[in-house]
Amino acid sequence: MARPSRYQIMELFKPDIIAVLKQMNKSLFTNVDMNSTFFLHKEEWRLPQKTSVHDFLQFLLKKKIVKELVMKSPKGSVTRYIFGENTDPYTFDANLVALSLYPNSYLSHFSAVHYHGLTDEIIKTIYVNKEQSQKQHLMSEGDKPLLQEKIDSAFSKPMRKTNNFYEYGGQRIYILNGKYTNKLGILEETGYSITNLERTLIDIAVRPEYSGGVFEVLQIYEKAKGLVSVNKMKAYLSTLDYKYPYHQVIGFYLERAGYRESAVGLMESLPIEFNFYLTYEMKNPDYSDRWKLYFPKNL
Repeated sequence: MARPSRYQIMELFKPDIIAVLKQMNKSLFTNVDMNSTFFLHKEEWRLPQKTSVHDFLQFLLKKKIVKELVMKSPKGSVTRYIFGENTDPYTFDANLVALSLYPNSYLSHFSAVHYHGLTDEIIKTIYVNKEQSQKQHLMSEGDKPLLQEKIDSAFSKPMRKTNNFYEYGGQRIYILNGKYTNKLGILEETGYSITNLERTLIDIAVRPEYSGGVFEVLQIYEKAKGLVSVNKMKAYLSTLDYKYPYHQVIGFYLERAGYRESAVGLMESLPIEFNFYLTYEMKNPDYSDRWKLYFPKNL
């Protein structure tokens, strides 16, 4: 009697395979997940030595135990495998898909704004922050002094934007290579890793183009009034230690959004030494004497 083929053996162990996937308590699997699962249980499932990970994946797909989900980018494509009750690649949670791209990443900017209920806009873009390593951060920061002419030059040009993105389910997932923060102000108990309210308001002030632009950012600050701790924002700024004086930007938004003067004054208590800019490449801007800040007219 012929020995069963590897596919027949996998069919025999199908309940065991499903049980192992359930025990992992996750609905989205990477190729690394699948590789480690296969090699960890290959002997337990008595699979022939010549059985490959490809064979294993083909069995799972053919039996509809998992479904394939593909994210496309200009650099190529990335595949994930969905397991569980919601196995429709077209309706699966795009935020979880986005976070699967890089370990220890988190949702930020307009994605976090939407999560916190601070915009009525329909968002078809997801922002994922992948922090630099501590070593990369130290190398990029350097110890060059901040000079007014350098600030003027940097903000006279368009904001540098990431070109690292993926397409999935009609949405575009942008990967932001953020500065090292040791995941400061990141919520983990929400089902996602995502910036909390205070960190979100800082991030969108620093990079307004990832949050709908400065007019939208001002509306977000208005909606966050009474919900956010400006004391915590000030403490975060101290830890983040930005080279540029973004506290002048945040103070301006707080004032324009009608926050209590005691809250606005927390930002004013920080050094205001340089002329700064609300955003990049502005034409004929207005100027705030209080914040030494250039900003678009009609804001």
